Amino acid sequence: MIEQRGSTLIVTLIILLLIVLVGTMAVRSGILGLRLATNSQIQILLLENSNAALFNIEDPNQISRQLAQDGMFSYFNAADHATDELVFCYRASENNFFSMSKASAISHSGDISKIGLDGFCKANQFSTGRSAIISQVYIKKNLESAVPFSHFASGTSLGQSNLPVVSNHISVTVISTLPSFAHVSTAEIEQCFKKLSSEVSVCFSNLSIPYNTQHADYVVGGKPELVS
Repeated sequence: MIEQRGSTLIVTLIILLLIVLVGTMAVRSGILGLRLATNSQIQILLLENSNAALFNIEDPNQISRQLAQDGMFSYFNAADHATDELVFCYRASENNFFSMSKASAISHSGDISKIGLDGFCKANQFSTGRSAIISQVYIKKNLESAVPFSHFASGTSLGQSNLPVVSNHISVTVISTLPSFAHVSTAEIEQCFKKLSSEVSVCFSNLSIPYNTQHADYVVGGKPELVS
């Protein structure tokens, strides 16, 4: 009788231990699945915001405005702007997608004071009304060789176009981030956005901030056309 009671206790303890182990594994698996799902949702949101900015670049209703003398593409007509990156914070709630008065420039050496600092995103300047994601647009002239006369607006004659001559090869990079998932100060996030586009991703990675980068190359003439 005594030996049987002792063995029953041991079996019961083993069963309880197995239940605890199975329960712990189930909880860990659930937490891992939740993290994966959250990360997937974050990347989808970031991708959608980055793509929304690119869609505005390609919007045929905004072509004339962007080709104007104070438009984003004409900035690179000046020889001393050829190697700059034109930067502005994407704010979908505003009527104008781009305004030179709310743009900044980063020189090839990293100088950010060329035309002011209003173009760099602040930590409270969100791209959508959900107040969650910040997106910044970087535009630069692609200095590769171009097809002769491809920088003139299509359907016009040389000297007869009302549109100014613009650069014909443009690279656009949109970088979006979700600051609410970052355990860093707003100042650190804003400082990352003041770097060249090639350095921003590294900056966010070092700070463990979730981000998404979308890049597109365009031939700009009468209409920005995506380069395949």
